[in-house]
Amino acid sequence: MIAGDRVQTMTNSNLAQRSTAPKNSIIYYGYWITLAAFFAQLISVGTQNGVTSTMLDAMSGDFGWERSEFLLGQTGSRVTMALVGFVVGAWIDRWGGRPLMVVGMTIVGASMFLTSAIQEFSIAGITVSPLAQWLVLRSVTFTIGAAMIGNLVVNVTLAKWWVERRGLMVAIAATGVSMAGVIYPILTAIVIEGWGWREAWQVHAVIAWIVVYAAAMVMRRQPEDYGLHPDNRTAEEMQATRGKAVREDFENSLTRSEALRTWSLYLLVLTFGTAGIGIVIALSLLVPLATDAGYSLIVAASLSATMSLWAAISKPFWGYTIDHYDAKKLATIGFSIAGIGFLVVALASQMPDQPTVRYPVEFWKFNGELPLIFLLGCTLIGFGFGGQIPLQETIWGSFFGRRYLGAVRSVGMPFSIIFGAIAVPGAALWGEVTGDLSAPFMATAVCWFAGAILVLFIPKPKKKYSESSPESPDIAIREGYSQLVNKSVLPETPERNDSPQRRFRLHSNQSKRSKYMTDKD
Repeated sequence: MIAGDRVQTMTNSNLAQRSTAPKNSIIYYGYWITLAAFFAQLISVGTQNGVTSTMLDAMSGDFGWERSEFLLGQTGSRVTMALVGFVVGAWIDRWGGRPLMVVGMTIVGASMFLTSAIQEFSIAGITVSPLAQWLVLRSVTFTIGAAMIGNLVVNVTLAKWWVERRGLMVAIAATGVSMAGVIYPILTAIVIEGWGWREAWQVHAVIAWIVVYAAAMVMRRQPEDYGLHPDNRTAEEMQATRGKAVREDFENSLTRSEALRTWSLYLLVLTFGTAGIGIVIALSLLVPLATDAGYSLIVAASLSATMSLWAAISKPFWGYTIDHYDAKKLATIGFSIAGIGFLVVALASQMPDQPTVRYPVEFWKFNGELPLIFLLGCTLIGFGFGGQIPLQETIWGSFFGRRYLGAVRSVGMPFSIIFGAIAVPGAALWGEVTGDLSAPFMATAVCWFAGAILVLFIPKPKKKYSESSPESPDIAIREGYSQLVNKSVLPETPERNDSPQRRFRLHSNQSKRSKYMTDKD
């Protein structure tokens, strides 16, 4: 356990001693948080999207389902994710992500084992169909667990540990999302073709249990609980100019109710929600699009993996640039690149005789050749949406601050999720009726282009301080942050602990107590 793990009330001098101690440590604990977040997202996204998309044709073919029936599980899943996320956000702010991840992974692993055992059975004279079992397991139980280990939990936690380097750290952790797209479709395809889809679910359950339980043991709520500061700042740096950005991020944070009164929240939801449609469409339907075009499951999975590989490669680039340039302008660039990629992929699906290019890897039943135009489109999609997570989390964090970020993000997340919940089965149904999945990919490109324009015009909201406050915002920031560190308090409701007047009173009372103890001695 890191130095200063015991929570206690301290004087400022004690705080300085305790806060500088981690400087002598080899690794700042925030880096461990980033590593744990990487593996948590690898498993969460991999088991939700990478496995499910590759399972689509295998399970549907075995049970005689239509693709749209199978994907109803995805729709229900996203609705459940939205509802659970609303509760999870506030929980993270108050208690941290570790207990959530332990419970969530237990549920996810059990759900995958139950999915592997799906078959028709009767209870009390009522026949329960395999489809009904799949929809309940995928839409409800699996998703409840996944919501406790996924993006919301880890990204909110990262935003509390990092401020000045938030973009880069979120990007590094989000590489796990992309690597899930590289590893899981291919691994799942290999296990399905070698043993079967039931065994594939079991393999993934065991892997998930091991990895996520280990990651959960590393998670911590926020650095102030342990005598640390975001970005590994010392106590002296926090009181100086170098710590101003961290203090302001904390004390200028908007509460959930304040955020709901800004247009910025709704515009961000619309922008990233429509862009998120593209990610869900790509992860869920790229493999079926490629197989419908005449390519084998392994080749289709390799194209999907290529898309995710470029998303992973691009994330450090996006993370670095986000910390040095305007995130909104970068979002416009990323959205535009992804939109072009979707158009290219849609075109490639209509070209069965396109030239091929030698892929540097040969494995299983894959001979190392991929269709050139298809590959180009997947590369552009991957590079473009590789920045989506770090861009989104950085913009949300910079707009609303980190103090109540879990609660604020949980308000916006349901709307974004619902967009994808409607889009995926709708796209699959379109493909069944028309026999062409390329049209949804073209429509998705339009969504990305619209998001590229909209994001430029979203204003950053400002914290409104009372004019009657006896202290300037900068003083309130300094003293309010000192109260948090000195007492290691849990976030309180805005009515109790969010006004500059209350922060000033708390500081004054503490000063009086300190003076009394000094005089007494």
